[in-house]
Amino acid sequence: MKKVFLLSIACSAFLKAQSTDLIPYPKTLQKQNGVFELKSKTISYQGLDKKSWTHTENWLKNQLFSSSIAKKQLRSHADIFFVEDKKLTEEAYGLEIGKDNITITAASDKGALYALQTLQQLFLLNKTSGQLPRVKIQDSPSFSWRGAELDVARHFFSKEYLFKFIDLLASYKFNKLHLHLSDDQGWRLEIKKYPKLTQKGAWRTFNNHDKEVLEKAKKNPDFDLPKEYLKQEEGKTLYGGFYTQQDMKEIIAYAQSRNIEIIPEIDMPGHMMVATENYPELLLDGKSSGWGKQFSVPINPCQESTYTFVENVLGEVAEIFPSSFLHIGADEVEKHTWKESVSCQRFMQEHQLKNLNELQSYFVGRVNQYLKKKGKTAIGWDEILEGPSDPSMVVMYWRGWEKNAPLTAVERNHKIIMTPNNPLYFDYLPNSSSVESVYHMKVVPSDIPQDKKGYFLGAQANIWTEIIPSPQRLEFMILPRITALAENVWTNQDMYSAYSKRLIQHYKLWDEKKYNYRLPDLLGFTDEQVIVDGKSVLHPINPLKDGLIRYTTDGSVPESNSPILKNQLVVTQASKVRFAAFSPSGAKSELYEVNFKPGKWHKAEDISTTIPGLKVEFYKGVFKNTKAIAGEVVSKEILPNVAISDTFKMPSFGAKFSGWLKVPEKGIYNFYFTCDDGGVLKIAQQIVVDNDGQHSSIMKSGQIALDKGLHPLQVDFLEAGGGFTLKLQYSVNGSAPQAVPDDWFSHQP
Repeated sequence: MKKVFLLSIACSAFLKAQSTDLIPYPKTLQKQNGVFELKSKTISYQGLDKKSWTHTENWLKNQLFSSSIAKKQLRSHADIFFVEDKKLTEEAYGLEIGKDNITITAASDKGALYALQTLQQLFLLNKTSGQLPRVKIQDSPSFSWRGAELDVARHFFSKEYLFKFIDLLASYKFNKLHLHLSDDQGWRLEIKKYPKLTQKGAWRTFNNHDKEVLEKAKKNPDFDLPKEYLKQEEGKTLYGGFYTQQDMKEIIAYAQSRNIEIIPEIDMPGHMMVATENYPELLLDGKSSGWGKQFSVPINPCQESTYTFVENVLGEVAEIFPSSFLHIGADEVEKHTWKESVSCQRFMQEHQLKNLNELQSYFVGRVNQYLKKKGKTAIGWDEILEGPSDPSMVVMYWRGWEKNAPLTAVERNHKIIMTPNNPLYFDYLPNSSSVESVYHMKVVPSDIPQDKKGYFLGAQANIWTEIIPSPQRLEFMILPRITALAENVWTNQDMYSAYSKRLIQHYKLWDEKKYNYRLPDLLGFTDEQVIVDGKSVLHPINPLKDGLIRYTTDGSVPESNSPILKNQLVVTQASKVRFAAFSPSGAKSELYEVNFKPGKWHKAEDISTTIPGLKVEFYKGVFKNTKAIAGEVVSKEILPNVAISDTFKMPSFGAKFSGWLKVPEKGIYNFYFTCDDGGVLKIAQQIVVDNDGQHSSIMKSGQIALDKGLHPLQVDFLEAGGGFTLKLQYSVNGSAPQAVPDDWFSHQP
């Protein structure tokens, strides 16, 4: 049975009408002729009296339209109708903007809120015309876990800032915020049973990362340590902060009002140096707190008092957080210290534990059983799979180099959340390929059997903050790529070209909400361009139409008074041109540099017989660069393109592609070569793109003048561990970049 709730709404202040550039894009959106007029600043409504829909009503009053006034009153006719339909799933909604009214259909408060968030985006995209586009939307998420992790242990972020961060997540329909509350560098949540965790452990003298960001702050103020988190004590400068339990309850309530569940993480048994420094009885065999071979010395899993401490801490955490999930970390444990411990060896014998991984599993299992009694589902990083594991735990996959971990997890019947370091570690510096890599990341890997795909809850971005000390730097690191993840986990359709166009409209929304962001990449050029027939043309394209591009030719960095590159620059001799975009607000883009060098037309070769595909030889090993790829060829294949399937499981390898490239017309070809780790592209015995070395996903580009026909091609690629990316695109004579077609590649039999 459907129940109807009446609501009347009207508002002024809508800009350019009829934009539907929504992110994430709805599952279905049908545009209709005409507009819906908004004429008044008053929002009047009837209904929404159900207690379970209170968040919807609060949003309506306080959040929906920034310049409106909410007033409940009886109306014989409503501008907006809320329809409760229990046949819909919890987060699904319908939104129909008609000529005379708006109808929102949902089964719950959550679905209704998502409808209002969509409506608010339409408002912001069309702000000032007094009109909304007429549309009919049916929408629901593809995955139940749409999250972001924020590390507040390395650098503290205030309660007030978390409100702003939560608003950003909510605006793109994220529903999980994972807070990393403890680590070796700081403990951020008040635990009343153990007050020294925050009295002492929430503050530190400057560590190496603090010194690093302070050095960077000399050139970029976004790296400066927030002054409000510095204090003087006993002649020392201390840096830090923490949330009282009351603070955290307020943060949780704020998040709940926006459909966001906060999941706490207390990392253990490693990453607990704050605890071991202030409560040294947690250490084993008289060890001192500090660092082992790789990571900090963990707590002692071989004494009962350790479990008393852990349960007391997690008991308080479980009481604060209503989430059914509680993250216990269990990553990067310095097991070497356990190996050297006499008491641990004795404990392992008594409990018939064969190795250190089983000792880790024993600890995790004890903690998991305690959390079960508290009604919580434990989450652990994918290291929990290294020993026996309880399938009641959720696995959070982060180690991209452990390619079999997702399959292993679901084969053991674990639910899993995808957070692979490549591309979902948003503390990795963004570059021109970051957004597309996030957008196209497969939440469910290709090798997962059909009957196991349901174990994948979704995905989240992880933001580790060792060198992210301020909100400004945090926002720069995640915007715009967090929007790519939003569409990936909500819409889950490949519409990247359309998304890229919609994304441009959202920079204006971030300006209005005062979020910092990375300016969109300039397009239409390559890192190296060739001077052919006496000239080369530089014609960078700025996706933000109201921005300016300024350049220099003397090697200096472009500034706000440098010459403006209005359309194109003709270059006739070998040189370097540097340029950057400047927004009306004064923001500056990345620095770009194009190296112009002499070139020539490369004639096609006369080859009588070729067959489709490229020859590929695979070499097992870790190689510093492509020149070092050597040794035994472990596999030979014929692949249709310069690409390797994500089902290829060798943890580290080198690959050599060889064959022919058949270009359909004479032209100056741009090639865009994206690699993680490194690669080199050669065409006609010439290096076109050098993207060599061990690094994260980076796109580099180059140019070559080719006659129509066949040209020899060679691609060397290496994967050093951590997940790989390999992609080749092209453009010709000013066209937009696109994938190189399979039928351009061939080899001789």
